[in-house]
Amino acid sequence: GWALAVLWAAFIFWQSGTPDAGGMLDLLPPGSDKVAHGGAFLVLAGLLTLATGRPVLAAALATLYGATDEVHQAFVPGRYPDLLDLLADAVGAVVGAWLVGYPLGQRRSA
Repeated sequence: GWALAVLWAAFIFWQSGTPDAGGMLDLLPPGSDKVAHGGAFLVLAGLLTLATGRPVLAAALATLYGATDEVHQAFVPGRYPDLLDLLADAVGAVVGAWLVGYPLGQRRSA
């Protein structure tokens, strides 16, 4: 579980470090980057939920990573931190943690 979560976090870091808002986000229509942010952090929180077994912790860790990701972008040419991106990260993280955590909780209580 942890290895996949760390690899996905590294992928997010690499994407964030791409200058000029580049990377795969350039392939998306304008404004759809929020969906990409949400999706990336949905996956991260899902993987963290599998690693920890604790969806609330996973969502919090993914959201915290999203905050560090926005700070990281402040140091990348052509990129900038955006609170709406962080909001999209947080929403994705909560949804991802719930999507993975809910079935896990159901299995434990059965």
